[in-house]
Amino acid sequence: MNDMAVDNQEIAKQVIEAVGGKDNIASFAHCATRLRIMVHDQQKIDEKKVENIAKVKGAFFNSGQYQIIFGTGTVNQV
Repeated sequence: MNDMAVDNQEIAKQVIEAVGGKDNIASFAHCATRLRIMVHDQQKIDEKKVENIAKVKGAFFNSGQYQIIFGTGTVNQV
């Protein structure tokens, strides 16, 4: 279980970096399957980098939010 936490922490760091760093994140939340991020500058997001992060099943913009799909039981751990 401890290895899983380390993996998820690393994934979280990679997500932060790929969306332009913590200074580019205005707010974030999650639902059952997705991490929803409001960013200051959409141009700073490296979408290819996000989609290549382990456990990411997809990512897209919707209603001004950048949504990263992880799936049930994973998103809340990341």
